[in-house]
Amino acid sequence: MDIETKQITIQFSDDQPGSLAGVTGILSRHAVNILAMTASGNRENGRAHIVVDRTDLAVNILKNHGYHVVLEDVLCLPVRNVAGALHTSLQLLAGQEINIDYIYAFAQEQGGTAVIKCDEADRAKGVLAAYIKPLLQP
Repeated sequence: MDIETKQITIQFSDDQPGSLAGVTGILSRHAVNILAMTASGNRENGRAHIVVDRTDLAVNILKNHGYHVVLEDVLCLPVRNVAGALHTSLQLLAGQEINIDYIYAFAQEQGGTAVIKCDEADRAKGVLAAYIKPLLQP
């Protein structure tokens, strides 16, 4: 996954049981792999943020199935799976006064990824790119 990538945001006007499963089912049937995802909502509306391996295909398929889809720039930051690794990255952004709109992350034994939506993606990418390699080294 590149540090700079696209995220698919889907808005549900009527959030019901199975709404999210509908999306994941469509993507699964078309062999689109979900790399990261977060979702939230209530009975009135919901929202899912998804990073996939084949973004253009996923957007077209979801639109053809009637979903309201927005494509957004996000940063996918590799993070070591050790205490403080994510904090270091967030401190770098804070030190440059870059605001984070939201973040979601996942961890694996070897490391994880933080998906970051921020107000200055290009500048944030520059700040983080210089530190990614050292952050990943043991």
